Amino acid sequence: MKAAGETGERLFTGGGELGALMQTVDWAATPLGPVEGWPQSLRTTLDICLRSAFPMLLWWGPDAIQLYNDGYRPVLGDKHPRSLGQSGPECWREIWPVIGPLYDEVLRTQRSTWSEDLLLLMNRAGFEEETYFTFSYSPVRDESGGIAGVLVTCVETTGRVIGERRVATLKELAARCADVHTPAGVAAAAAEVLAGAENDLPFSLIYLLP
Repeated sequence: MKAAGETGERLFTGGGELGALMQTVDWAATPLGPVEGWPQSLRTTLDICLRSAFPMLLWWGPDAIQLYNDGYRPVLGDKHPRSLGQSGPECWREIWPVIGPLYDEVLRTQRSTWSEDLLLLMNRAGFEEETYFTFSYSPVRDESGGIAGVLVTCVETTGRVIGERRVATLKELAARCADVHTPAGVAAAAAEVLAGAENDLPFSLIYLLP
C-alpha cells in the first residue's frame, strides 16, 4: 500500500478510521483506479458515507467494489480490512445468493429496495452465524445519469429478533403449562412447545423424577 495523493487526502479527511485507512490504499491497483480520476458522483456519495454515523456501504462500478464507513465495520467482523476495495460478491459469497438478486434488482429497476429483519447466514468470525438485518439498497447515478453504484444503509437486528423469539417461546411455555396439573401433562406440553423452538433449542430432554 502507498499513501494517496493530495486529492485523496482531502477526500478521506474527516472520515474516521476508515477514512484514514483509505488514505493508505493504492487505489490505482484496484478497478476504481487512482483517486484523482474518481468521478464527482463517487466522491460525493463516499463523503456522505464516511461522515455518517449510520452504518453505510457503497458498492461502485461493474465489480461492486466496496467502500464503507466506521459504522459498517462491525457488520464485517473478520472480513475487515481485506473487505475494503474487495468486490461485493467475493466478500459476501456466502450470502450473495440472497442479497445478489436485490443488488441486481436495483440495477435493473433503478429503484430502492427495502428488507426488514432479513435472515442472513453470514460467516464473519470463522463460522456460520444466524444474523438479521434491516436494510435498503439505493441506486447512485453517475454523471451520465446511469446507475454506477448502490448505497447500502443497514442496521443489524440480530439481538432483537432472537431475543423476541426466545421471549415468545417462554411465554408460550408458561401459557401451555399453566392449566396442566400432572407432571406427565406438563412434560408433554413443554415438549410440544420446545419442538417448535428448534432454532434456539435444537436438542431438549425432559426428566420426570419419581
